[in-house]
Amino acid sequence: MLMDHTLGEGTDKSLWQTPSARNEGIRCRRRDRMPTIRRTAGRSQPKGNVRKMKIFRRRGASQDGDRAEQAIREYRAAYERGLAAEQSQGAAHALAEFARAQLALDRLDSLSPDRSEVAQARAGLLYAMGRAGTDVGDVAGAVAALDQAEELYQRMESEELATREEGGPRGDLQETGPVPAVLLVADVRLRRARAHAEWGRPFSALSDLDMSFGGYMRAGAFTPSSDRSGDVARILAVGAVIQLRVGDHELALECGQESLARYRETGRLGPEAIPYAIGLAAPVVSMLEAARGRWDAALAVDGVILEAAELGGVESFRAHARIGVHLREAGRQAEAAEHLAMAARGSRDRIAEMEREVGAALAPSLREVLLEAERTESTRLAGGVRAGGLDPLEVRTLRLSLCGGDRARFSATGRMNVADAVPRQVASLARIGHQLVASDRLPAALCVLWEALLLCDAARRLTAFNTGNATATVPLREAAENALAGAAVLVDALERAGDPMSDALTADLSDARKRLGLSAH
Repeated sequence: MLMDHTLGEGTDKSLWQTPSARNEGIRCRRRDRMPTIRRTAGRSQPKGNVRKMKIFRRRGASQDGDRAEQAIREYRAAYERGLAAEQSQGAAHALAEFARAQLALDRLDSLSPDRSEVAQARAGLLYAMGRAGTDVGDVAGAVAALDQAEELYQRMESEELATREEGGPRGDLQETGPVPAVLLVADVRLRRARAHAEWGRPFSALSDLDMSFGGYMRAGAFTPSSDRSGDVARILAVGAVIQLRVGDHELALECGQESLARYRETGRLGPEAIPYAIGLAAPVVSMLEAARGRWDAALAVDGVILEAAELGGVESFRAHARIGVHLREAGRQAEAAEHLAMAARGSRDRIAEMEREVGAALAPSLREVLLEAERTESTRLAGGVRAGGLDPLEVRTLRLSLCGGDRARFSATGRMNVADAVPRQVASLARIGHQLVASDRLPAALCVLWEALLLCDAARRLTAFNTGNATATVPLREAAENALAGAAVLVDALERAGDPMSDALTADLSDARKRLGLSAH
């Protein structure tokens, strides 16, 4: 069967390398044993789990019918050529083929406007165009295509829900059944999150990531008994890269660790999992464990990366460079020398790249910013100086609520204990953010204020699902306006300093205002 949506996040070159630093869910289960990796013939870079589905069914003969069948054949041929081009010729060639497929669908739609299958095919095609557009750097075009795909899949989701309410077939949410529309919507948002991250728009990227996780949670994929644990491992691997690039590095580590833990549960890594487990999650976990000085943990992951490279028949110089640099930083010079020598056989650039990664400074996490704010205010009080409008106990309570405890946090939703508490928490974050901007600590202010907006976004979605909690919307809107005001001051400061981030963040705030349902200023 031909299905026009590839359920998977791709393996373009930008994601095979760890980007520079910029929830609910199941608690990460760390295991001593590492997964066994299946030997594969050559490098495997699937674009995801392609699910073939014959969308169009042949109808009775007529002149228009013959033309429609011709359009279907042209669409299928162009779409398949586009998928093949992504693997061999590159995303630019793929986009050209996808454009031909789109023309064929347009012609089919004019010939047979009553064909409901056209919308499904168009949604999948738009998803593929969004994927390829991101890969060639046309982020604006990619986001526009993915917006349209989301709208079409949401209509399908509404139709599925209506069918269930009427007592019709519920659809199978397991691996062997048809992919429910809620997961197709979630994958579109995950793909769009990547595009926004490459655009330098943290709120838009992390909002989409949070909604993607939420879609899989609503489908029950995060439950221990779900047959979709592999899909969860995949989206968490992508989430780790996105969080590291534009979000919170501590959430990136949680995403990466949980992704690897789920892959470990299978006992082996097949070729379909390699791009996510080894290409995405493992490098993020290795980098962040090394940044913490947890060398044994980092080296354990490094060993899996090397094993995958050797068994997969791909060059292992980067993996040797990673191990060598980490061993050297851990003070194990003799062991490091052998791996560094192996890496140098390929290119010394690999070693320099890993040295830059180890030496890179991570953007502050929310926990780190709040902990520093708590210490600063405590010191002021101890010295008899009036605290700058912040109560150290309030900051501590905020830190423990949003960042403490044992529950896993992969995105903003995971930070919420109770949605009703979000307006108060956001108000506190906004005050901290304003003070950080005033003291010219702009990276810390960016972290706090954008997390405040993301909390508002997550709480807004929750109250939308819970119609009985409408009273929470007024204080939530007020808190969101306060956070947006602080974020705008921050962007103005960046713009005055000539920071190139300011343009992308200005657009990001505009999207935040739209998603939060607030009037434009």
